[in-house]
Amino acid sequence: MDPAILNIPKPRGGKPEIVMAPLIDIVFLLLIFFMVTTVFPEQSGLQIEKPESEHSAQLTNNHFVVTVDQRGEVFFKEKRITMEDLKRLLKETLQFHPDNMVLIKADRRSTTEALIRVMDAGKSCGAKKIGIATDDKATER
Repeated sequence: MDPAILNIPKPRGGKPEIVMAPLIDIVFLLLIFFMVTTVFPEQSGLQIEKPESEHSAQLTNNHFVVTVDQRGEVFFKEKRITMEDLKRLLKETLQFHPDNMVLIKADRRSTTEALIRVMDAGKSCGAKKIGIATDDKATER
């Protein structure tokens, strides 16, 4: 049989090449798939076990959050800071937003001394309200 009758294309001469257009489409589809299916953790990198309270209340978003870990170290935005740095940050923030609350997220295993140091720093910098973050206590009936 004659190949011209069957319409079989003749092989081209030259180097074989990979067509990149479909490969790029597949890479973008995989990228979109992983972006959509990825779950981001809601908690920050610093793990704090807050104490429980039966009378906790929700707060507004106008607060300055200071974290105290179980060793009594003070953190702001997940970075360890000294008390001098805390006082400087509080003064700067409260100067422009005097009604902001200082919210202390203290680990339940931290010392009272560390908590009092942060509260004293807030009061000395002019904070009108200081709160301690807690978790809701599950009431048993």
